[in-house]
Amino acid sequence: MAGGGIGGAAAALALARAGFAVRLFEARPDPAEAGAGLQIAANGVKALRWLGLEDAVAPFATRPERLELRLPGSGRTVSRVALGAAHAGRYGAPYFHLHRADLHRALFEAARSHPAVSIELGRRVTRAVQTAGEVSIELDNGDTAEGRALIGADGVRSALREGVAGIDAPVFTGMTAWRAVVPATDADLARPPVATVWMGRGRHLVTYPLATRREINLIGVVEEKPATDESWLAAGAPADMAADFGGWHAETDALLQRVTAPWRWPLYERHPLSVWSAGRVAQRGDACHAMPPFLAQGACMALEDAVVLARRMAARPGDVAHALRDYSEARRERTMKVQRASWANAWRFHLAHPVLRTCVYGGLAAISALVPSGPGRMYDWLYRYDPATA
Repeated sequence: MAGGGIGGAAAALALARAGFAVRLFEARPDPAEAGAGLQIAANGVKALRWLGLEDAVAPFATRPERLELRLPGSGRTVSRVALGAAHAGRYGAPYFHLHRADLHRALFEAARSHPAVSIELGRRVTRAVQTAGEVSIELDNGDTAEGRALIGADGVRSALREGVAGIDAPVFTGMTAWRAVVPATDADLARPPVATVWMGRGRHLVTYPLATRREINLIGVVEEKPATDESWLAAGAPADMAADFGGWHAETDALLQRVTAPWRWPLYERHPLSVWSAGRVAQRGDACHAMPPFLAQGACMALEDAVVLARRMAARPGDVAHALRDYSEARRERTMKVQRASWANAWRFHLAHPVLRTCVYGGLAAISALVPSGPGRMYDWLYRYDPATA
């Protein structure tokens, strides 16, 4: 396994639980996650359940009551989507808000404590060579290792991607995301937990509480920013984030005033891979389907990948190449659909033309008023999915 982030740790644990010995190589000496919050919907929680970690993660999670789409300026609520008990009842699992570090720690510690998993830190996989019976990898210090299969979970800059699917350079989307967490006040935490999407012209801002940490998570995306290096942990200036989203509403301004250390995340697009595996080497997570942050499904897709990969490998333990091919066939169409749906949300959240805003947001408001459960049903296909049976 190349990579020990959320996706790599989940895949290592899943494969170990399926009966395989796993050797995980992580480039960072300290794999602890930084960053900010993330959302794990029912489909992702079902993956955690299969991994035996739902109960371990739940104490760190906030369970939002609803999602609200609101407009800057007036603060008017355009649409509401029920979460909480409604989400759990409809899809068979809860909806979690988590800090990335809390989710990664649970996955990584579970993998490290499993007797079938060996983890080597500060060891980057740079190259892979296949033979008829094994895969040999080269590490950045010149050492080598061998195994029956190699899973690339080394992120959007995967060193293994080219060997599986050919050269595929990333393209800057013209959008930059901001991430930040700020202290929550007692008044913030006294209100029901709600995720809010503030929809501006050419930009949007998402806010939600991470109650167990007494923090509020913020993620904003703005268009028409110059291309910069592809890193989601580049430090940004609070004043620049405030310039992009300030003056929208008293609620958002109060949160932006608390921002002290935001991260800037230029959004690069990679075309969905038509090939996820080549012989005994396969990709998973951001290495093959990096998700834009408009549907909050990046971590969920990585968790789903882990479970499906392990189950397909267990179904063909003596035929690695076909097992990896089965895995990619089981996952490719779904992840492509999620990517498309995410980009559709980007269009919906960033509408600039006044006529389009009136028509689209008016339509959403009408649906919410007439059929309160209607806005949520459009994602039944997403949340009903269970990787344990797929």
